[in-house]
Amino acid sequence: MIVYLLKRLILAIPTLLIASFLIFSLVHIAPGDPIRVMLGQYQDPELIARLREAMGLDLPFHVQYLRWLGKVLQGDLGLSITVKRGASVAGLIAQRFSVTVELATFSLIIALLIAIPTGVISALRQNRLSDHISRIIALAGVSIPNFFLGILLILFVGVYLRQPWGAGGYVPFSRGLGRNLAHMFLPAVALGTAYAAIIMRMMRSAMLDAMSQDFVRTARAMGIAPGDIVRRDIVKNALIPVVTVIGNSIGYLLGGSIVTETVFRLPGVGNLVIMGVFRRDFPVIQAVVLIIVVVRIIINLVVDLTYGFLDPRIRYGGER
Repeated sequence: MIVYLLKRLILAIPTLLIASFLIFSLVHIAPGDPIRVMLGQYQDPELIARLREAMGLDLPFHVQYLRWLGKVLQGDLGLSITVKRGASVAGLIAQRFSVTVELATFSLIIALLIAIPTGVISALRQNRLSDHISRIIALAGVSIPNFFLGILLILFVGVYLRQPWGAGGYVPFSRGLGRNLAHMFLPAVALGTAYAAIIMRMMRSAMLDAMSQDFVRTARAMGIAPGDIVRRDIVKNALIPVVTVIGNSIGYLLGGSIVTETVFRLPGVGNLVIMGVFRRDFPVIQAVVLIIVVVRIIINLVVDLTYGFLDPRIRYGGER
């Protein structure tokens, strides 16, 4: 496992280099000039030229990229140009990252609490009424965009029911755990519903596949209790492909939080990206997207290592 881990870490290096180049390129290709945004109505050409020179924005593209990459390798993500002028991008992300992590974690918990039991029940009661209802709900969950569901939740809970925690906003832990969780509940539901539907469908399919395997028929022939077969054999084997979906969902939750945080006015990293895009703050956009890529790589590695714990037959090195 150590050799496998080292190989994956080495392969992550070119992946990050390619990702960093694409991020930097796409951000700079996009229309808009952060200097003009920063100056607002005062568009003096001479001042714009001096500021571009001072910030290195007048240098050739490859020189700008190498300078930025060199600073990133030293742990310097740069300074904000327009979101919070002169502030450390790393500091801005650190202030908001906990909100995004809390939202993603809460969303994943809600998704798993809905998806795993529903998927198991749906597979065990295949083609019955509960199975059909579960599949219809899963299709609706996948089809409804999370931002639209978020707006509906705000209208129902915040406007119709007049609940203060239903109108969006954020309350930190320091002001009470209950109030914090109340304000995070609707965003987590809006963000986690779609992933609950995806995980539920995968869990159902994996359960049905595991139920048709020879070891399940052998266990039944040996007289093992059906509940033990489901718990020890079927569910455990069905979780292997589901873990992959869960791992990918964590990465998507971080990306999906961008829209959800905007709808519910949460001061997270996603909201910071939106501000950076509207204000053409290149360092902010580049840093946040690069961090999301790093998190995705780490999650994929953890998912691969988890396979060995779920299925001892898996050997890292291409053998099984």
